[in-house]
Amino acid sequence: MKKISSPKDKPSPFLRLMKRGHRKTDYKAENGKLLMAFSEEDHKRIATLIGRWLDKDPTDKAD
Repeated sequence: MKKISSPKDKPSPFLRLMKRGHRKTDYKAENGKLLMAFSEEDHKRIATLIGRWLDKDPTDKAD
């Protein structure tokens, strides 16, 4: 009978890829926090833009 391994035993392919990328780029938690702080503002601006698109009248050709 074939033994089925637990998902806890083996990390996901995505997690393995992320760890490899972190090693290549010399990732540090401090840099990650800084990048997240910068991206937070981008997310807010992108959400505002999408909100404008959703609120926009499709018959209005001004923009």
